[in-house]
Amino acid sequence: MKQIFQGQAVKSELIVLMLEKWGLHPELREMTDPPDENDLDRDTCVVVPAEEEEKARRILFEDSQYDQAEF
Repeated sequence: MKQIFQGQAVKSELIVLMLEKWGLHPELREMTDPPDENDLDRDTCVVVPAEEEEKARRILFEDSQYDQAEF
């Protein structure tokens, strides 16, 4: 598994949801033990299988077609 994001739980949950919509298999991992499930600001990370890392990084960090368009 490769880590692609580390940050607040609320952001990590959105990233997991987005990557799942693209057919990937992300996993949210807690950085504290035990985690406070009610704290959306808690530290978490998102990991994906190694073979999905490149696609996940492209989805998250490359410019979209809309960003590349010149209006």
